[in-house]
Amino acid sequence: MIIPGKIAKKFVSEYVKVNPAGIDVKPKKVFKIKDFDYIYLHGNKRGFIINDKFVELRENLEEIKPIDDYWVLDEGLYYVVFPEVVIPPYMVALALPRSSLNRLGIQKYETALFDPGYKGEFTQTFYFPKKAKIHINEAWIQLIFIQMLMPAEELYNGYWNNERY
Repeated sequence: MIIPGKIAKKFVSEYVKVNPAGIDVKPKKVFKIKDFDYIYLHGNKRGFIINDKFVELRENLEEIKPIDDYWVLDEGLYYVVFPEVVIPPYMVALALPRSSLNRLGIQKYETALFDPGYKGEFTQTFYFPKKAKIHINEAWIQLIFIQMLMPAEELYNGYWNNERY
């Protein structure tokens, strides 16, 4: 069962809009992913290979500050931080891109599934094929919360739990 936005809003620390079936959220921070040779993922290592050396994901980010209340973004990959969410033991949540971004050609590369027990300032990766100028109060993501048939026996305790930026 999808949880109405007016109930789901209590699981999100900040939001732009409450929708009938979800919550719209805007970025807290935006980082450009700097150039790399290739992506590296093995065990607890998540990052890039640059000049034959492993570089952690967070070490290869350049923070973008708003200019006159706009995110001014060049073409490329961006690592975007959103407000904290707390997923109860009896729910999962999905982070979906706002359709307006998709219609304009901005691509979000994954639909995140937040397991029961996840807590943190969640992150998503976006690709901008062209330059963009987006007001800081525009929502980029809609969160949808779904109730499980029964509470999870184990809560999420993975790599991304308790993300903070």
